[in-house]
Amino acid sequence: MKICHIINSLNRGGAESHLLDLVSAQIRNDYDVKIVVIGKDSKTTSSIENEIDKLGIEIKRLSGPRMYNLFSYFSLGFYLINKELDIIHSHQPRSDFMIYILRKVSKNISSISWVVSVHGKYDTYLEGNKLGDYLRKIFMKRLSKFWLNATTVIAISDEVKEWISKLNSSIEARVIPYWVKRNNIKKVNNDKLTIGFLGRLNKNKGIEDLLHALNKLNYKENNLDVIIGGHGDEKYIKKLKSILNEEVNKYVDFLGFVDDRDEYFNKVDIFVFPSYSEGLGLVLLEAMSYSKVCITRNIMPMKKYINNENGYLFDDLDSLITNLNSAINDLSINYSVIEKKLSNIDKTLEKSREEKIFPMFQEAYKNE
Repeated sequence: MKICHIINSLNRGGAESHLLDLVSAQIRNDYDVKIVVIGKDSKTTSSIENEIDKLGIEIKRLSGPRMYNLFSYFSLGFYLINKELDIIHSHQPRSDFMIYILRKVSKNISSISWVVSVHGKYDTYLEGNKLGDYLRKIFMKRLSKFWLNATTVIAISDEVKEWISKLNSSIEARVIPYWVKRNNIKKVNNDKLTIGFLGRLNKNKGIEDLLHALNKLNYKENNLDVIIGGHGDEKYIKKLKSILNEEVNKYVDFLGFVDDRDEYFNKVDIFVFPSYSEGLGLVLLEAMSYSKVCITRNIMPMKKYINNENGYLFDDLDSLITNLNSAINDLSINYSVIEKKLSNIDKTLEKSREEKIFPMFQEAYKNE
């Protein structure tokens, strides 16, 4: 089967990490895989390009400002036609838009099955720019009409499927979540408890709530430190640092973009994921795969994976502070509670293994 994936960039994020897992599995199962990247990779984050190269997958990069360059449409169109594809699989809105336009103007491309993966509730992510947030909502409403032309629409969670349905009730999405592998745990030996956050630094991720909560912890008594991984706007990061009390600030380290997940998670004891809105929350699954004590907001889809039996859920700032102190206390004094939670994490992750999820893609492609 010949498949071409279309994606905005190869910057390592949730959609890109999933794409790497997916194409790796497809290569192992003898699929003929190509990837088209419609934009440039950012210099501030790492790329998965080298890992894709090692798989022997052909990568074509379009030139110009993404979907606004007419030459990119011609280049992409000729490429797709010449490859004699069975399936075009697009990821992310800009890629979906380009494929929709090409299918409208080319019978050769419209005859190829089109699979869309929706990796998040795109218009629910808060950037703090009211005009940008408003325009995003308008664009997504329009794009949902374009998705009706796809052969299959894949949602990464039930929550994303519900969001798609609210945008356009005529779309019946197929839910296929991400998978995670079990990672080796090599905890760094130190006498400190380390609290960690990893993700893009913006308002939607709830990072401000975490920092306010960090101001309420007793660092000396509990021997704590904090590592915050992820990139963001410099002005916003400056604002985040201003939230911390002067005394607390010396215990908190802003790492910037984290390339080595093993090194990061091996330092962490308590992982906090306070996001307000997620399609799935891959980094939370990653933390679970490293057997980390997880604290997350009591909303879907996060609470589908974390509950009070295998982690800690919070509703507001006060309960976040309470749960942080509970996790610290359990790790320091009442470790039997932690052992039970970690055991239950393993049971939860059983449904998120490649061998259970990849066949869902095979079935989706087979039905095209």
